[in-house]
Amino acid sequence: MYMGISRILKPFVFVYECIKVLALTLVFILLNSNTFIAPWLSPMVIYIAPMALFPIMALFIWLNTARYRAYLPLLAAGKAVGLFIILGWSIISRQGTMMYMAQGAFNFLDMMVCGDLLTLAAVFVIIREYRKIDAADMEEK
Repeated sequence: MYMGISRILKPFVFVYECIKVLALTLVFILLNSNTFIAPWLSPMVIYIAPMALFPIMALFIWLNTARYRAYLPLLAAGKAVGLFIILGWSIISRQGTMMYMAQGAFNFLDMMVCGDLLTLAAVFVIIREYRKIDAADMEEK
């Protein structure tokens, strides 16, 4: 009954998180390809490692939301913190100004912000649908 939109959003969240982790890893490896050590041993890759938890949480939520719904607030909090950090960085580095965006420039940081906003909205929709299911179950009892 309530599961219509959620069936579309859960795979979207998982696929986006996988693509984001792979893309960020690739970007960091390419940026550090001129180092003396192997690029995949770069200290920048250490910053990507905690992001591997997001696709894992999204996969568990996709496969069995009823069992792993405790991860939904954690995923939403992680996305909110990530958005705050990305937007803060764009303000500090002066990449997110309106004049810059009016020129039609679109970079990887902008794509991450858009994707994270969509993912955060999808997580909130999934949370809302499962709260409605919980409320309907409580009324039946």
